[in-house]
Amino acid sequence: MPSMPPLMTACDPTRTRPLALAGIALLTLLALPAGALRAAAPAAGTPGPALAVEDTMHTDVSEVLVRAPRVTLDEILDRVARGEARRDSLLSDQSFTSTLRVMRNVTGSKAPQLFFESVSKVYKKKPGRVRAIELRKFEAEPDKKAKDGEKNDDTVDADFSPGMGEEIVNFAFQPANRRNFKFTIEDRKLLGDHLLYTLRFEPRSALAVYEPSGRVWVDTKDYVIVRQELEFRQSPVPLFLKGIRHMVVERTYADGFWVLSRMLVRIELTVPLPKFGRAFDFAMAMSDYRVNSGLPDSMFAAPAKGADGTKVKVTVGGGRKS
Repeated sequence: MPSMPPLMTACDPTRTRPLALAGIALLTLLALPAGALRAAAPAAGTPGPALAVEDTMHTDVSEVLVRAPRVTLDEILDRVARGEARRDSLLSDQSFTSTLRVMRNVTGSKAPQLFFESVSKVYKKKPGRVRAIELRKFEAEPDKKAKDGEKNDDTVDADFSPGMGEEIVNFAFQPANRRNFKFTIEDRKLLGDHLLYTLRFEPRSALAVYEPSGRVWVDTKDYVIVRQELEFRQSPVPLFLKGIRHMVVERTYADGFWVLSRMLVRIELTVPLPKFGRAFDFAMAMSDYRVNSGLPDSMFAAPAKGADGTKVKVTVGGGRKS
């Protein structure tokens, strides 16, 4: 009987595990019927058949055992409260550009239409100073009866608070309000070298039908809230508002701080208004931030109207307008 040719001529022994190679050869031999080896054996000196091709290149990754305990929900809530308080304490002044838009005909058969838009430059400084300069304004249906300098009661206006704590984002996480809400951890995601937590909160009492529920995304690098989604089980003003279906508040990172960047909300009315209709979208975007730039006090000592007729609002000390 001639010598058997190699059964694994297509395998590279330098890249094939010895046990795998022997196992394949053994299984192949056992599967052949009696006499098949003599019939299948080629002439001496010719290469044998390739019964299998195996790619065994692999990479071993060493295991890493992490012994650090997982942060509890109470610890996360405490850190968020401290992170938000620390953020507020480090802010001394800020300036940004605000764009306010109102879209009507957002429900029904009519096409959505821009009803109102205003762009303002806003300056804030502690303690309690704010100035808003209206740069541009558009109204789809301006009130022609209103005189120059008089405010139209039917129009939309943005009234900026002098505070920089942004309670619209962290109201549920403030120590005085935390006992009114239930919190749960919905998700954890690794973002670079830190975690991003998704927390759900809802009113603790079933009688608090006007309190919102929602979820927030917490960046554990600074333990501040970077995004919030709100839902209202019942309208806070049921005689006027049918409901606030969904509200989104987002922050952006500017000059080392997380600051408000966008707020979106759809409002449905119980009774349609002549100009707004039954539902409208309210959106506000903040951009071009400058934080802790050292705004002078003279910035907030402006007249009620600029030299070019630009509308100026100045608030000094506890919300007193001039």
